[in-house]
Amino acid sequence: MEPRVPIRTLRCVRPTDFAALRDRCLILIDHNYRNPQVGPTWLARELYVSRRQLDRAFAGGPSVAEVLARRRLRQVVALSAFHPTIPMSEIARRCGYGTYETFRAQCHKHLRCSPREARTKHARARVAAV
Repeated sequence: MEPRVPIRTLRCVRPTDFAALRDRCLILIDHNYRNPQVGPTWLARELYVSRRQLDRAFAGGPSVAEVLARRRLRQVVALSAFHPTIPMSEIARRCGYGTYETFRAQCHKHLRCSPREARTKHARARVAAV
């Protein structure tokens, strides 16, 4: 015979609000993306949830790792277009990339172009908007 769980114990268990968890995670990403230690495991720990719960909050869309990578990538491209004299490797490091090669791979994966082409496109778009 299986042990019975008291009814009041079941009432205390709350389902995870995945939308709220995702929103809190996005805020953490925006505030901490520059730190190379930030990753899905770090984010889950800061949000006091398991990595699996965090992944569930991002189910059906880009994963938490993809969101973080795109946030870093957007920032590097924007800063490099605004400051063309600073080496992109330095900007990538300041935006949380451990290596320039990781940034370059992300650029090819998400933007389908080289870092230099991404910077040029962003600079042209910035000039055209003015």
